[in-house]
Amino acid sequence: MTQISLRTFSGLRYRDPRLVLLDLRSLEIKVALADIDPRVKHLRTNQLRNIRELRSACLFCYGMSELTGRKRAVAHAEAEDYDAVATWIENDGTQSFAPIQLKEVPPAALNPTASVQSVIDGLSKYPSSPDLTVAIHLNRATRFEASELVIPPLNVAAVWVFAGISPDQSRWAMWGNLLEPREDWQAGTFEYPN
Repeated sequence: MTQISLRTFSGLRYRDPRLVLLDLRSLEIKVALADIDPRVKHLRTNQLRNIRELRSACLFCYGMSELTGRKRAVAHAEAEDYDAVATWIENDGTQSFAPIQLKEVPPAALNPTASVQSVIDGLSKYPSSPDLTVAIHLNRATRFEASELVIPPLNVAAVWVFAGISPDQSRWAMWGNLLEPREDWQAGTFEYPN
């Protein structure tokens, strides 16, 4: 990671993803009961894109915290090749940073042909970004088997997939790093914070 990146990442405002998700959940419940445009309800307007991205970044970072046992904080900070930055403290006390590019497999009603595989295939055109983590939000009810994916050579640090696995999105799962040998892939579940 370059010194410029480290300076930039160090100056960002980081949040506890758990607290952000708790705030968003209370708002989601109120919005779900309201008689409003479904695009607003599901954060599908240009004005609400930042909130949708913040939610995804928080879900990913909270899930990583739960999976690894190492608490992560997140900053929603869009730049040329990332949408957010995660930070955490290593066992030796060093602060680590990971820029995150958020991708989504949207609900079938929005794009019936989208898939995790097509998102991964699209990553092959990325310029070399050796520090970048790609977090793919599988945002639809579907069967998913990470072992069926074909992973081409990619110029990023990591690729993870995360998805709600209960109808009320109270349970989530994640799979990765899909760039590691398959026997080293991790998978785990976590509960939406309450």
